[in-house]
Amino acid sequence: MSEENVEVVRRAIEAYGREGLDGVLRYYDPEIEWTSTGDYIEAATYRGHDGMRRYLGTMKAEFTDLRIEPVGLIDAGEQVISSVRFTGRGKSSGAPVEMTLISVGALRNGLIYRVRNYPDMPAALEAAGLRE
Repeated sequence: MSEENVEVVRRAIEAYGREGLDGVLRYYDPEIEWTSTGDYIEAATYRGHDGMRRYLGTMKAEFTDLRIEPVGLIDAGEQVISSVRFTGRGKSSGAPVEMTLISVGALRNGLIYRVRNYPDMPAALEAAGLRE
C-alpha cells in the first residue's frame, strides 16, 4: 500500500504542475485538512476543497511562471514525506523565487486527507515517526 501512496502523491504534484488547481483536487479527500507553517503562506489550517483552493490559490496569486517539481518522496507507511520545489517570479517585484516545501501527507483509500507543512526535513521525518 505505501508504494501506492507515494505514487498518489507524485501524481498529485505532477497534476498541479500540469493542470493547476483543478487537476490536483482529484487526489485530495473532499474533507482534506492542510496545515501551513506560515513560512510561505499564512499559518493556518485549510479545510476541504475550498480550503485547498484558498491555500494553493494564494501561491498562484503571488507568483507568475509558477513551476512545481518533486525533489524527493519518502515512504512512511500510511504517510508520505514530500520535498517539493516551487520556482517562479514574484508578481509585484518580478524577482525570481525558488522555495522548497516540506510536507507530510496522510492517505486513506487512495486519497490525501491530511497534509502538514514543516520548516525542514528533520522536523518532517520526526513527525512521520522516522529519523533522518
